[in-house]
Amino acid sequence: MIKKVHKHGLKFDSKLELYMYELLVKSKLRFEFQVEYVLFDKIKYNSETLRKMTLTVDFVVYPKDFPVIVDTKGFFRPENKLRWKLFKYFLSSREEFTPEIFFPSSQTECIELIAKLKANDLSAVKKSAKRGRRKN
Repeated sequence: MIKKVHKHGLKFDSKLELYMYELLVKSKLRFEFQVEYVLFDKIKYNSETLRKMTLTVDFVVYPKDFPVIVDTKGFFRPENKLRWKLFKYFLSSREEFTPEIFFPSSQTECIELIAKLKANDLSAVKKSAKRGRRKN
């Protein structure tokens, strides 16, 4: 079980998420924290009511006018793989521009990602973040 961290009046899911938050604040990049996406609304199936399915991403960063999704992950829980696949489907069906998604899994990867986002060099981010990206 991951221990939650409280700081800056916010609740973080991990120390790595807190670290990324502090890097983003220091970088002065525009970002949103813990953004919830509704993958599908509550539905009725025969006599059963199914709850809506959501995914909350750690950060949506705007290095220019395009969003970049960043979700810090020390590890991937097996049950989250399907949720991320649905999220990618959700984004591809609703967005004119499909945002890049990065999963930094260490402080070093967070630092490298911030540096490249600050330099507005998304192509360099794509190349260097491969080891930080998880296949879903």
